[in-house]
Formats: sequence, structure tokens, C-alpha cells
Amino acid sequence: MLGLPTTASINHVLRSAPWALLRLVPHAGKTIAVRAGPLMLRFSIEPNGELRVAAPGAATDVAIEMSASLILRALTDRATALNEATISGDTSLAQTLAYIAQNLRWDYEEDLSKVVGDITAHRIGSTARNVSAWAKESTNSFLQMSKDFWTEERPTVAKSEDISAFIASVDELRDTTARLEKRLAMLDKKRSKAD
Repeated sequence: MLGLPTTASINHVLRSAPWALLRLVPHAGKTIAVRAGPLMLRFSIEPNGELRVAAPGAATDVAIEMSASLILRALTDRATALNEATISGDTSLAQTLAYIAQNLRWDYEEDLSKVVGDITAHRIGSTARNVSAWAKESTNSFLQMSKDFWTEERPTVAKSEDISAFIASVDELRDTTARLEKRLAMLDKKRSKAD
């Protein structure tokens, strides 16, 4: 019963953002199916905008599919992860869900402060933000170093400038060929008239 704790967690975050609940109210009764790798969760929207575990056999109004790796990426880069998720079904509900996912923020420091106090919660939050920034910076550095290695030191991957130049050359060759074909067609037409 993974759905119950997940639903309770999502509803907790939704309750902290009344605007999100208000956006879901018009979609009351609709069902959302989320497939994340091998995991499948189904939710129905309550009249107050909160979610509940969908009844077995309820028709799906919106289906969201993500790979397992995309879920992990969503924790650090939500916008990119959302763009790569596959969403199908009711477009109005899909747009509402995408907007909420992009703009809803969990104030984990507030929840943590109820357990460990304000100062400790703030320090934990600050440490988490620093670790997240370090991880993002390290990942970007690693990707840049990898790119440099494979394009400069061991050129097995073409540089983007080289690819752009190649594409421009192909386009120029295509245009020149098209002009030559037109000229040949005109010469052939002139010769046919002369005969």
C-alpha cells in the first residue's frame, strides 16, 4: 500500500499551498495515473482538491510516465525532468498538474522545525542547500571535463561547431544542386524549343 503514505505526503504539501488545491478543485473526480519505472500510482482528485488512492478500475483521465532515472533527476532539476515526462489524456488537467509541479515548493524547514526546533531546522536546511549546490556544480564540472576529454583529447565525439559547419556545408551543397538542376531544366527546355 505505497499509495496511502504517498497520498498523505502529497496532500500535506498541497495543504501548505492553498492555491494548488484551488487549481485542482475544478478537476474533482478525475483520476491521475503515474508510472515511474516499475512503480504505478493512481490518484483521484477529491472535491477539496486533495488526492486519494483511486478506486480499482477507475478510468484514467491523465497518464504520466517517467523513467526511474528521471525521478532522481526531478529532485535536482524539476523543469528538465517535467519536460521529459510523457503526459497524455485530459489536456486541461495535464496543464494544471504541470503548473503545480513546477511551482509547488515543500517548505521542509517548517516541517522539520516542529521536530527539532527552528535553529536546528534552519541549519539542516542550509546544509542540504549547500550539498545540493555542490552536487550540481560537481555534476556540471564532470560533464564539462568529459566533453572536453571526448572532443579535445580523444576526439571521438564531434564538436558542436564542427557539426554546425558540416550542416551548413550540406545545406549549401543542396541549394547549389537545386540551382544547377533548375538551370539544366531551363537549358533542356530551350533546346527542345529550338528543335
